[in-house]
Amino acid sequence: MKVELLHIAGCPHTEATRRLLDETWQELGLAGDIEEIEVSDPSQAEALSFPGSPTIRIDGIDVETGILRQNRHGLSCRIYMIEGNAHGAPTREMIRRAIRAAVSPADTQARAGGLV
Repeated sequence: MKVELLHIAGCPHTEATRRLLDETWQELGLAGDIEEIEVSDPSQAEALSFPGSPTIRIDGIDVETGILRQNRHGLSCRIYMIEGNAHGAPTREMIRRAIRAAVSPADTQARAGGLV
């Protein structure tokens, strides 16, 4: 499983997001590295389809499942819409759900379809 934390320098939400990701990773008993990518210029942001800082991707999939593909990418802070409110970081549950989906995609699809 590939886990990435993408961020810009000076983002006020990076440290809290890093800690939340690390804690969730350990809570689920997973081993392996979390790759950190500091996005430092607009061309890199474009190449990475970077929607803002911080961003967590599990196997290339954003933890915010409802995020629409954006055509604009850049060096900015990110807003997560959680229960209709703007937040600067994802929730632990968003991270947990994304990791579990990557670990067991068949189980996740079965639950979504009401088969489990």
